[in-house]
Amino acid sequence: MIEKPNAICLKNRGIIQITGEEATDFLQSLITTDVKKITPQGLFPGALLSPQGKVLADFLIGKREDGYFIDIVMSLADILYKRLLLYKLRKKVEIIQPLQEIVTVSWKNESDTLNFDSYFVDKRFPQQEKIIRIYGKVPFLASEDYAPWNQLRIRYAIAESGQDYEIGKVFPHDINYDQINGLAFNKGCYIGQEIVSRMHHRRAIRRRILIIKSQFDLPPQSSIAAGTKVLGHLATCVANEALALMRIDHVKDTMDHNIPFSVKNIPVTIHIAENMNFTFPENTVENTHG
Repeated sequence: MIEKPNAICLKNRGIIQITGEEATDFLQSLITTDVKKITPQGLFPGALLSPQGKVLADFLIGKREDGYFIDIVMSLADILYKRLLLYKLRKKVEIIQPLQEIVTVSWKNESDTLNFDSYFVDKRFPQQEKIIRIYGKVPFLASEDYAPWNQLRIRYAIAESGQDYEIGKVFPHDINYDQINGLAFNKGCYIGQEIVSRMHHRRAIRRRILIIKSQFDLPPQSSIAAGTKVLGHLATCVANEALALMRIDHVKDTMDHNIPFSVKNIPVTIHIAENMNFTFPENTVENTHG
């Protein structure tokens, strides 16, 4: 078989299936996604939160004729499965134990949407990228080099747990879920919803996934400094670009005071991804000096 460009094989994914006549209502009352708005062949980001609004599991969720399926990193699959079972109670829902599955991610390969029945469009990304996930066997070789895929995630500030943030330590806004179809505000109650809604309506979002750029290759996992202060750490990193979870007010204050950012003495700049519609806070210099 010939290796296909713009395609990668993900071997670390698990699939959890949720079926039954009450599957929609069951999921709607648990996760951040508006399950009733999931479109055919659409794959939406979702999360299960703690009562305090922190992300306990992040995943993609899609719909098939017999119900829903969750595509999740295998290291979290069993944890999420057990939590779903705890909430099942007497609901008419079947939750099938996670199975490891190879997932092929393809982008800018329009023919793939014609050749495969079991493909889903990744709704985290802008439509023009044509990013799809294919489940099952494919008649080509997909690369196992994650760099091009990670470059796409960096460009659009798409963070994933284990690589870019720690489970149980972030709110969904921190990882831009409100920007990438992963957070519903008009569907009613779900676990952690009250905290998340309050943050949203009060605009009390302090942290965001941002893009770090340099003219030189960046050392992964290194600190981002401004003078003597450490403002964050590099997460997913490819060549001279990286993602980082940072306090946006601290970043803006540093910019307003014209203090340069650096990573191990390498000059860097900090950016909001082009697909995001949030901004840095208002100018802080005037407020500081009264």
